[in-house]
Amino acid sequence: MFLDILKQIAEEQKSFDEEPELPATEAEILELKKQTANDQSRDIWFSDYATFLKIRNGLDYDGLVIYNANDNNNGFIAANEIWHENEWEDDYVFFGDSNISWYCYSKMNNTFLELDKPSGDVIDKFSSLNELLESALKNVL
Repeated sequence: MFLDILKQIAEEQKSFDEEPELPATEAEILELKKQTANDQSRDIWFSDYATFLKIRNGLDYDGLVIYNANDNNNGFIAANEIWHENEWEDDYVFFGDSNISWYCYSKMNNTFLELDKPSGDVIDKFSSLNELLESALKNVL
């Protein structure tokens, strides 16, 4: 289902003369993993995220942004640094955002969440990152 949604989004992007994001290289994924391992305040790594990055190195479509492996615009590291400027957000690892939501993982509760933006209230809970990403992707179709 997850791959089907990504294919559908790619087709829509092409219909608007937009190019879908290419997969991240193995080197980009390894560098991201290394950067997260070097920052003990994060101490995170999710194989499902690496799997997503191997399909598409992030996504920026119709208000939904899934962060990429690079440390540039919409990069995972840079986005988490920005969101962690607010103290209450230190519990979360952010994978993406939209106009109205954050898509993240709660380290304290060991669960994936969709949070309301800007209140931070929990909108939905997910048992895996793939479920979270699938829900986020469905919201833009």
